[in-house]
Amino acid sequence: MELLSYTQALLRLSDLGADAGLLSINRLVLLHGPPGTGKTTMCKALAQKLSILLADRFKRFIFVEVNSHSLFSKWFSESGKLVARMFERVSELAEQRDWLTFVLVDEVESLTMGRNVSLASGAEPTDSVRAVNSVLTQLDKMRQHRNVILLATSNISNALDPAFLDRVDICRCVGNPSAQATSRILSSVLAELQRVGAVSAMDSLQDLDNRLLKMAR
Repeated sequence: MELLSYTQALLRLSDLGADAGLLSINRLVLLHGPPGTGKTTMCKALAQKLSILLADRFKRFIFVEVNSHSLFSKWFSESGKLVARMFERVSELAEQRDWLTFVLVDEVESLTMGRNVSLASGAEPTDSVRAVNSVLTQLDKMRQHRNVILLATSNISNALDPAFLDRVDICRCVGNPSAQATSRILSSVLAELQRVGAVSAMDSLQDLDNRLLKMAR
């Protein structure tokens, strides 16, 4: 609910004509935490919920999922150009003022790894540094588009560039599930296995382990 309310507030400020530069509004949400904790699923759920709540305001909703690894190239300085090209496509979508565009960048650390190590060495900026610079430039340009929501996930947030983190409007950690949540997940998995006849309600845990191992072979 907090993510939903906060994102709605950002859109509301944009609708009121607030100066995005002065208030540092980037409409950028970052979820970080260990792998497999549902960060990507939460981002998709947030986009879906907003689409339902804002159906009377926008005619169409676009969801763009970006594979950050695909924006790297073996050619020197090409990664920065690929990043710029990707954001140009988003800008084209944003020209439709009655469309709301969501852009999800999974494992954003691939594009926004901290530049301090490379720059401190005094060496020529690497292609990864150029990619980070390009991302930051494009994020600043995205401020002018009030109908774009940027969603990002990261498994190693402590490695993200400080300048990128400074542009994040709301950053939340998605940790491992609690013992109670883990129990519910396990129960739902067992119930599904029983429903399809893969296991019996009378099976012991050892029986389940053996049967699942046989199925995996």
